[in-house]
Amino acid sequence: MTRSCCRGHSLVELVVAMGLAAVVGAIVLPATLSLQARGLAEASRADLCARGARLLQFLANDLRAAAFLVGPLPRRVDGALPVLVHDSRPGNPGVTLARALLPDDGGAERDDALTVVRAESFFPPLHLAAPALAGATTLQLDRRPNRAPGSSREIAPAPEAISHVVLANHRTCYPVGNDAQALQLLEGLSVPAPAATELLGLRVRRYHLAPSGGFSRLRCDDFTSDEILDDAVDGLQFEYLLADGRLVDLPADPQAVRAVRVSLLVRDLRPDRDYRDRGVYRFGNRSYGPYDDRYRRIVVSEMVEVKNHALP
Repeated sequence: MTRSCCRGHSLVELVVAMGLAAVVGAIVLPATLSLQARGLAEASRADLCARGARLLQFLANDLRAAAFLVGPLPRRVDGALPVLVHDSRPGNPGVTLARALLPDDGGAERDDALTVVRAESFFPPLHLAAPALAGATTLQLDRRPNRAPGSSREIAPAPEAISHVVLANHRTCYPVGNDAQALQLLEGLSVPAPAATELLGLRVRRYHLAPSGGFSRLRCDDFTSDEILDDAVDGLQFEYLLADGRLVDLPADPQAVRAVRVSLLVRDLRPDRDYRDRGVYRFGNRSYGPYDDRYRRIVVSEMVEVKNHALP
C-alpha cells in the first residue's frame, strides 16, 4: 500500500509570507486610517455646521417677534414702564423693561448679550369669551389660567408666572390682579376689544454666554429659568441695522432699529487630534483666538429683520 505524505511550509516560506504581509499592511493600514480620519473629520464638520445653523435659526425666530404687539417701547396705559419679576435671579428682583430690545455691548473684552421683550401666546391659546369696552378692568376668558389643559404657571400670582398681559392688536401692557377666568386688570383697557381677541403674556428672553470649565455656554434666561441652549459657543455678537442704513454695536434709540445681525462662534463638541486651531475670528467689535487647541470652530451669522412698529 502506498503512503501519501503531506508536505508543510518551511520556515523560510513562513518568514517570507509574514514579511510580505507586513509590507502590505504598512502600505494599506496608514491609508485606511487616514481615510477613516478624514471621514470622521468631515462628519464632525457637518455636525458643527448643522449645530451652528440650528442655533442661529432659534435666535433669529425669537428676534423676528421681538417687538411684535408691544412696540419698541413697552408701556402701560398710564405710560408707566412694565416691571417683571426676575425669578431666575437670587432674591427675585424686579426688572424695569424700558425697551423691547435691551442690548448689552461687551466691547472688545466681553461677549455681547441681548434681552428681548415679546408678547407670546399661551398654550393652548387664551381668548376673550365676551367683548370688553374701553376702560373695562374685567376680561371674561374662554378658560381659566393656571389650570389644565394649560400650564400651571401662566398668570400671576402662580409661581414663576407672568404679571402683564397684552391683547392682540393692542400695543399696551396690562398688569393683572388675579388668575381667575374673569381676569382682573389693574388698569382699564385703552380701547375696546371684541370677543375672541387673543390674550398674550408679556415675556422676556435674555441671550448671553456664561463661562463653564474654561469654555463658554450659550444660555437663555427667560426670567423663570436660565437654560443652556448649547454647551460649546465661544463667541456671541449683536449688531444693529438702523433706519438710516448704519450698522452699530449699541443703538442709542431702539425705535430706529430695523434689523439685528446675530453672530455666533460655535465650537465642535469633540477635539480632533490631527487639527490645531490657530485662527483669529473677527466679527462684531471683537476678535476671538487664536485658541491653539484641537477644536474646530465656525462663525455663523444672519441679519434678522425685526417687527419695529415705530418705523414707517
